[in-house]
Amino acid sequence: MAVKQWAMVGLAVTGLAGCTWVDLEPAAEDVLILKPEQTKECNALRRTTSEVLDKVGFMNRNKKKMASELVTLARNTAIEYGGNAVVADSEIEGGKQTFIILDCPHLR
Repeated sequence: MAVKQWAMVGLAVTGLAGCTWVDLEPAAEDVLILKPEQTKECNALRRTTSEVLDKVGFMNRNKKKMASELVTLARNTAIEYGGNAVVADSEIEGGKQTFIILDCPHLR
């Protein structure tokens, strides 16, 4: 491949590494993201593991965008199980993060 073609491929991959592919479902807009200390009055419904790509080609994805997508997936899943909040239960590792789906009656 010519240098110009490699440069174009590099730019395309770099651009994709920063893209966001996960949309928040309208019903999940009211699902809150809590910190552990904010969950004392909440009931844990279940755990869920969100997963996104951590690399596009040979490029690592932007960590902030990955974190945002992982939370969005957790919020979307919370709606399926009647939750109104989520809290992270792990750090991001390999594009995966575990969350606890919560029912917090005092936040309704």
